[in-house]
Amino acid sequence: MWHTTFGRNVGTVEFLTRRFIRIVPLYWLITTFYLIILLIRPNWMYSARFDFFHIVASYLFIPAAHPFPPHFMWPLVVPGWTLNYEMFFYLLFGLALLAASRMRAAIVVATLVCIVSLRAFDPPLNSVIGFYSSSITLEFAFGVLLGYLFTSELPIPRLVCILVILAGFVGLIIGSAPGMLALPRALIAGVPALFIVAGAVFFERTNKIAEIGLPKLLGDSSYSIYLSHGATLSAFGRIWSEFGPDSSKPLFIFLFSLSAIIVATTIGIGVYLFIERPLLRTLSKRVKQINFKAYRPAPSRN
Repeated sequence: MWHTTFGRNVGTVEFLTRRFIRIVPLYWLITTFYLIILLIRPNWMYSARFDFFHIVASYLFIPAAHPFPPHFMWPLVVPGWTLNYEMFFYLLFGLALLAASRMRAAIVVATLVCIVSLRAFDPPLNSVIGFYSSSITLEFAFGVLLGYLFTSELPIPRLVCILVILAGFVGLIIGSAPGMLALPRALIAGVPALFIVAGAVFFERTNKIAEIGLPKLLGDSSYSIYLSHGATLSAFGRIWSEFGPDSSKPLFIFLFSLSAIIVATTIGIGVYLFIERPLLRTLSKRVKQINFKAYRPAPSRN
């Protein structure tokens, strides 16, 4: 988000509008699909119960305790829990665009740090404060800081980039050790991820990387895969248990896992090609017709 707005006179309304059409329509469609299944065939939903407030909160990106035990702060479409963080960050970042450009990074990072510091008051984990004060919120601050460094044109040698990436993977391995899992997620996963992404983007800036079709398609489809894979895996698991071989044997566990990954990825790509991409094209055309200049702040020299 820092990189896409850097050096551009992007106003709060334009930023939030473009983020809305990128994230919300597909999520609402899949949430509605889940809701229809829950109402018509509730026995198909292993871990869901109808709760009006929870459904409304799911559509509005409000963290709410899931009605099914253990009552985590999950929406109806479970992977959407990360979108609750994401939409909150978009709102914060959009408001920061009202400030002078030299102050934006400090405002965003300081606000996120203050929110996470609320964890010191030991709020219930299944509360709104407990949800947003998780250390995962700091990972958005990591992204802003990385964006700030990236746009500062800081020269990073190729070898350093590679070493930073390797350090990130080593950090992930160390962080996955049983004794490390009690540490904050931002430390054992966020920092290594920061190293990996930082090394990759700085390496790409100074070294031409060939664009390969399948990895690019997977990247373009990643949001659709992310939102659809839960329903796909649930349905595939039912079909496999009914008609597939005994999954208690190691070979068949491997075959099931491999098949499930292929099926979930294929369905996700289909969702992207036939639903998400056409939807984005249509909405983007309409957004281009909006005159955002009336909502933009005056250009600043800062």
